[in-house]
Amino acid sequence: MIIRSLLVLALLLPSLVTSNPAFASPAFRRVWERTDYPVQQGRGEHGWIWGPGPFTAGINEAFHSGAQSSRLVQYFDKGRMEINDPAGDPRNPWFVTSGLLARDMIDGRVQIGLADYVALPPAAIPVAGDPDAAFPTYADLQPYVRTRPRLGPGNAVAERLTPQGRVPAPEFADLAATRIVQVANGYGVPRAFWEFLTRSGTAYRDGRFVRETPLFDWLYVVGYPIADAFWVRVPVAGVPRDVMVQPFERRVLTYNPDNPPRFQVEMGNVGRHYYRWVYELPFADGRQALITAPAPDSVVGSPLVVQGFERGFAFEAAIGVRLRTASGQVLASTYTMVQRPDIGVPGPFSTSLIFSEPETTTPGTVEVVVESAADGSERMIASQPVLIGGLGGPLARAVALAREDLAARTGIWPERIGITSAEAVTWPDSSLGCPVPDQGYLQVLTPGFHIMLEAAGQPYDYRADRRGSLILCRDLRPHAPIGAPLSLPTQGAVSTLPLHVEARLERAGEPVTLRLVFETGQSLSQTVTTLAAPDGAGLVLNSLWPPAEPVQINTQRAIVQIRDREDRLLAARLVTILGPDDPLVGRVELYWLTGEQLRVEQRRVPRTLQIGAAALEQLLWGPPPGLGLSTAIPTPAEVLSYPGRQPGWGARVRLRSLVIRDGVATADFSAELRAYGGGAARVGAIRQQIERTLRQFPTVREVRIAIEGQTEGVLEP
Repeated sequence: MIIRSLLVLALLLPSLVTSNPAFASPAFRRVWERTDYPVQQGRGEHGWIWGPGPFTAGINEAFHSGAQSSRLVQYFDKGRMEINDPAGDPRNPWFVTSGLLARDMIDGRVQIGLADYVALPPAAIPVAGDPDAAFPTYADLQPYVRTRPRLGPGNAVAERLTPQGRVPAPEFADLAATRIVQVANGYGVPRAFWEFLTRSGTAYRDGRFVRETPLFDWLYVVGYPIADAFWVRVPVAGVPRDVMVQPFERRVLTYNPDNPPRFQVEMGNVGRHYYRWVYELPFADGRQALITAPAPDSVVGSPLVVQGFERGFAFEAAIGVRLRTASGQVLASTYTMVQRPDIGVPGPFSTSLIFSEPETTTPGTVEVVVESAADGSERMIASQPVLIGGLGGPLARAVALAREDLAARTGIWPERIGITSAEAVTWPDSSLGCPVPDQGYLQVLTPGFHIMLEAAGQPYDYRADRRGSLILCRDLRPHAPIGAPLSLPTQGAVSTLPLHVEARLERAGEPVTLRLVFETGQSLSQTVTTLAAPDGAGLVLNSLWPPAEPVQINTQRAIVQIRDREDRLLAARLVTILGPDDPLVGRVELYWLTGEQLRVEQRRVPRTLQIGAAALEQLLWGPPPGLGLSTAIPTPAEVLSYPGRQPGWGARVRLRSLVIRDGVATADFSAELRAYGGGAARVGAIRQQIERTLRQFPTVREVRIAIEGQTEGVLEP
């Protein structure tokens, strides 16, 4: 009910566009007052530089810069004011900056950081004339910005821009207003614009009206020119007029010789245009989200950057992004956050999908989904057709696997591992040319690959067949992939701490060290003793926990290692560990025992659409150490030593499935859950741990526990 109420509240929130909004910062007011208060009071000889006042409330737009994740902005007719560093000196003229709005609308990208952008189609909004003018729009100017300048000092602006391109316009060659009198950023600025940018005027400063020369800092207000000036024919109040236009980084200047002298040069309404471009146009047809990258039907590979805008519909701004093949296979999925200015307000999103490319190019779809707050069901709010680029054959896949294996062995990241040679070969037998002495092999020709890698100046010889088998051949002896003993974490895993490790080693009862080595050089380690599997193998079923002391671990790659008492590497795998503040991290509540009482633990987990199953998986791995917490759910040691153990049992309790339908959650566990050993108190504790963990989710009203699909006669004293 709380979630549903919040969604209703989000739909009822007013737009950021309000009537007569207040200035969001005294610094914004001071900048506006300097040039536009005289206009408002009838004391200025010039037109509006910003506009009559802000037309939006203050907005905390996403902006990644240092420790800041957002910046305060406010929109005016002619532009946008920003405060990028609220801790800066308010007396600095650049404490408040003016957005590069014209540049971004032409380029088709929304700036969300000093060097971070989210793609958006260039603005199809007219730069001059009436709002319904068909040409030119900001998008139409894209081919002409940052091209080689055509006009220098003394030249005249005597070309007209048409939908077909530039055409001569000699009728303007003799106008003094069109003569180039200044060059900036390589582009000539005509007299009419330069005189406007450097003019004197009445300003308001320190509580009084004063005469200023120049009236404003032109670079601060309009930025550098980014194209030559040109003439266009546009409707003005419904009447076709010839207007000279020049785009600058922050503003667009227009010159209409038919206007009164005071208004012949004006600034376009780029603030209004930009707000409409970002907050209104992407959703004008009623859509809830817009995918802006990748482009439709483009060929994509891994990693795939997915960007777009969401209307403000998704609860708590959380959305799912995934890549699906035409056959329905999900190659990659992740959760990400929409960078919204406020609840119910549109905002951009940007994330990456990492996946194993298919061997051949295949059609696919990028999908954006949200989860219903009412029943947990999915709703797709955007999709984009793409072509998923193939690896170019199995050789490329084998090279990728070899580099990842060598990275896990050496600690040298894959992109720093060189490829000396890689070729398709036919091995004389199934040993791939690197046999174990006195071991028999199939004496058949085996198609495969021979890959030579180089890391830190050392050569490494990898052999593979076409079925996915890979070995490292050292001293003419084969070494299996270093990640082979590991069941968890899986290849390419993205995890939070604790990191759960499951591995099968040669001997039981041996001490081994679990170590997590981060890309930054930090490391975590823990010594454990391997459990005895029924066949005598050694089992590792443990977790690597975050350090007890407050050590900041940001999102980064890491290598999980298992080493023996002589520090020899037994198993390793590359993983990605999400930092606690990563937007892809969520929280769940887990319930443990302290005596006969339940105690809740807040744990960070990767965001997922299957959050209930993720919580149960964490519960099955047991409580954190050192807090006096315990669990009634059978541990691996209990499962392995249970007198009633049956053939085919594994070493730990696993979640087979979780189905939530009409408020009823059915959690189906593996047979190892029967190893609790009886007793009403323990049965009750197991039920409470599972039920309380699942009932934290608003879609769950009732919990049913099953073992191997059976709900009757389970968990009896």
